[in-house]
Amino acid sequence: MTYTDITKLENCPECGTNWVDKLIPQQYWKNYSPPYFYSRVIGVELLGEDRINHWLCPDCNFKWNRNGESIRITE
Repeated sequence: MTYTDITKLENCPECGTNWVDKLIPQQYWKNYSPPYFYSRVIGVELLGEDRINHWLCPDCNFKWNRNGESIRITE
């Protein structure tokens, strides 16, 4: 199964807000894969799971599952 790395996107597919934060300092690039910026997207873990369950836009609170498909979670 392939997973969409939502942190590699620069804009929220739902609201269009830019997620690009600061550029990662060049001396640390060996620890990351391109693009070399910090992302504002939030990875949400659930209790009892040792992985990201879904992604959350910090601005519009829209959620995506690990496959990159939009999901609606009622709270």
